[in-house]
Amino acid sequence: MANPKLKLFFQVKFHFVYIIALWLLLTGINITKAYHIDDSFHLEAAEYIGQHPLKPMSGSINWDQSPTQLYKGNQPPIFFYLIYVHQLLFGNSEISLHLLLSVFTFLSLIYFYKLTEIINVKSPLTILTIFAFCPAFIVNQNLMMDIPILALSLSIMYYLLKGQLSDNIKYYLISVILLTIGLLIKYTLLPLFFVITITILLTKSYKKCIILVIPLIALLFWSIWNFIEFGFIHILSIIDRRKSELEIITMLDYVKNIFGFIVTLGAIATFTATFIYNILPKKVTRYFIILVFILLIISVALVYSKIIEEAKFNFLLKYFFLINGFILILLILNQALKSFFRKKYEYFGTPYFVIITYLLSVSVFIVLFAPFNATRHTLLLLPFILLFGHRQFESTRGIINNFTITISILLGTLLGISDWIFADFYRKNVNSINTRENRVWSVGHWGWQWYSKKAGMLIYSKNNDFNIRKNDLVVFPKNIHKQHLSEDIRLDPVRFITEAPTFFTFFSGKIYASMYSSTFDNPPWSLSSAAIDTIFIYKVRQEIGIDEVVNRIRSDEIWLNNIKNKSIENYIPIDSMLIIEARLFIEQKRKD
Repeated sequence: MANPKLKLFFQVKFHFVYIIALWLLLTGINITKAYHIDDSFHLEAAEYIGQHPLKPMSGSINWDQSPTQLYKGNQPPIFFYLIYVHQLLFGNSEISLHLLLSVFTFLSLIYFYKLTEIINVKSPLTILTIFAFCPAFIVNQNLMMDIPILALSLSIMYYLLKGQLSDNIKYYLISVILLTIGLLIKYTLLPLFFVITITILLTKSYKKCIILVIPLIALLFWSIWNFIEFGFIHILSIIDRRKSELEIITMLDYVKNIFGFIVTLGAIATFTATFIYNILPKKVTRYFIILVFILLIISVALVYSKIIEEAKFNFLLKYFFLINGFILILLILNQALKSFFRKKYEYFGTPYFVIITYLLSVSVFIVLFAPFNATRHTLLLLPFILLFGHRQFESTRGIINNFTITISILLGTLLGISDWIFADFYRKNVNSINTRENRVWSVGHWGWQWYSKKAGMLIYSKNNDFNIRKNDLVVFPKNIHKQHLSEDIRLDPVRFITEAPTFFTFFSGKIYASMYSSTFDNPPWSLSSAAIDTIFIYKVRQEIGIDEVVNRIRSDEIWLNNIKNKSIENYIPIDSMLIIEARLFIEQKRKD
């Protein structure tokens, strides 16, 4: 009979090697990926902080219509400091900075595995594989805060559960310190303060609550720093930002957000079938699940072959995501309630109560305060759903688990490759635009902004629309978030740059970067045979001139009345005064 200790030793070694293999594979998919989505914002924020380390939130970055201060965003600056220091040591190449993010990918995998050990998961590699290949995990390994926040969430929960099981304040302290660091990266971790508090209170070790002052003191000092730097408390912006996005928040907005949240969760949760299999009669359910998987695979093939219309399939797909997410939420709540009724108040002392508290509190926070839905938000939930329902996978053998793992690997890999190609489109094609013969203005944000600026283009904003002159070029991609070009600037098309789709872009999140901002009507991913994107190049036929400014003055009652008063005071006809004012206004704008 084999030595149990020796068997355990080799099992742990094998698991560690497996984690390393997963980490290398995930890093390999993203290590050469172009800067994408919010990466440009973070790079520019790091550049500013390097020059003004004591005023980290006062810098202006062009991320909407005009440059806006960092304090109008919803992130504290610790992550920007980290990027700046890393750039000083290793440069700002894509490989270098993706290696920095890869550290957090590794920590996410390690702490997820450690959590499986704490709650005695019998088949940890099954749920570890599903977690690793989650589309949201693979795609969001950009130069953003979401993987670091994920790693911190997993590590905070690991030490919190260690504290709960051992009643050792050391582990609670580590958990609180990690939470404090996380809160200075992104406020999304605020619900974990509630989770830690509830967990400590339920152990009735009330004296341990003293450690909760650590994040409170850190946030107090951060708020004082805010008040000194720019006059208000930044953490309150998590409420104000949602209001500024919607102007007035109505109940309908919350309903839409809930539906978007469920669709986003349903689009990345590839394992709901396993939960269903353990609730309904197994024989019938097995055949039903297999049939659904087969129909989905056949449908994808038929859509790719253009036998089934793409738009119709995608219309049905978003309802499939909605149903998938809704069923998953119901099954999780059902499992939590069954456990409570079985164990009564003993349930409050188990790791599963801590995990369900985390899931509920983070979900509520996302629905109430996130300005939009995104897979990176629901990614914070997914590993804990897997941990909470690990017994579902252990009691499911054979074909159902194999289908789930296979679908997870295929979908995650295909969406990861597709997003890599999507990001690379802007990096690759920006250099085919000649910036030597004409001044070239770039319109559009995300990774395009970083690469167009690096290529020598001028970044457009509403503040400099008067600096766009006749014969300048204006360049913008079709399918990204961009500034609104002034209607007074007249353009003539010159040419466009596009790239045909391939099989590797067929599973797509490129429709307005839906993997990074999703709604019910624009779910995280869909099937798409459309071009990756198109970059339009225009020449300025007419710049903003005196006539356009005169028209603006006439449409602004306050401005017009002011000019009329000047006309009377200086004995100048109103028409002449308008022209004089327009000319002075243009000269001042172009000087600025």
